[in-house]
Amino acid sequence: MSKNPSTSKMEESVRQKLFDARLKLHKGRSAIQCGHEASRDNHPVLSPDILIKSAKVAVEIDSGYTHADEFEKDQLRNQLLGEVGWTVVRLRLGGLSEVGPHDVVSESSAPTKASIEALIEAIGDAVAGRPGTVRHIAKAVRPKNPKAPSRLGAISPHKYTENAFYVSWRGDGNTIERMVAMDGGNYLAVGEGWSSPRYICWLGLAGTPKAHWRAPLIELLTEMDNFGSVSQLPWGDHLFTGEQASSIRIFEKFNAGGEDWDATCNLVGVDAISDTAFTAQGEVLAQLHASAVDAGWRLEDLQIMTGMYGPYQRFRLIRNGMRANLWTTA
Repeated sequence: MSKNPSTSKMEESVRQKLFDARLKLHKGRSAIQCGHEASRDNHPVLSPDILIKSAKVAVEIDSGYTHADEFEKDQLRNQLLGEVGWTVVRLRLGGLSEVGPHDVVSESSAPTKASIEALIEAIGDAVAGRPGTVRHIAKAVRPKNPKAPSRLGAISPHKYTENAFYVSWRGDGNTIERMVAMDGGNYLAVGEGWSSPRYICWLGLAGTPKAHWRAPLIELLTEMDNFGSVSQLPWGDHLFTGEQASSIRIFEKFNAGGEDWDATCNLVGVDAISDTAFTAQGEVLAQLHASAVDAGWRLEDLQIMTGMYGPYQRFRLIRNGMRANLWTTA
């Protein structure tokens, strides 16, 4: 399931393709009461990405970025849903290994025509009660034609966004898709209006010489059929979590692949700041999203201010922390 607080565009795209294939789907997400989870001694309520009508079949869309380290959690979700009679069909992207017997494992990091067709077949098996067959979808082999011009345009530094590069792609019908490789090549994004480019998918090219970017970009973009954004940031739409997270104003021009950012907030009772959290008498009011911490973002320089409308705070975001997991570069 997406880590985003709202349904991602990738999930919406898959949902629409399933709907177009005449599958009967529940609108939006529905909560499912599961049985006892021994490790936490509770009875969790789970909300799969897509539910099939008139059948206890749930569909999950797992991207390589958000589920890279989530195998055990996904396995537990399958178990909990299975114990109350549900069959889970997963579209596992970016080469993620299968979790259950009905899964579709795609080497591509984005849904493709072939992976959607396989997903529809897998759902059909699950609805009919047939034994599951893991379906593997390889990346399409790009035909070699030395005379044909490259569909990938020149990769050049972005004029306005730090640590970013322009990427253009000639799609079907000669349409031009204009994107941005963010954070020195770690992820692909698309500009939408005046905000910082929004996240599409993970690239993992930071630390790789730019001269070697073209081959992996061409391989990825050849497979993609949806160039819309998935979320504002690589991990979702929120930089902070916690009870007072909504009181922190981070403008949409914030660049998750940049190096620093000044911001303001209106936190009630805040009296201290750590590398990752705002606190009041030792209690956490709001904290950086765990994936932002993995990306190296830290907090500093809390200032208590008084303005025209009363007290507020200024602080600084600086990217000087150790980078972990996918953000680590060689």
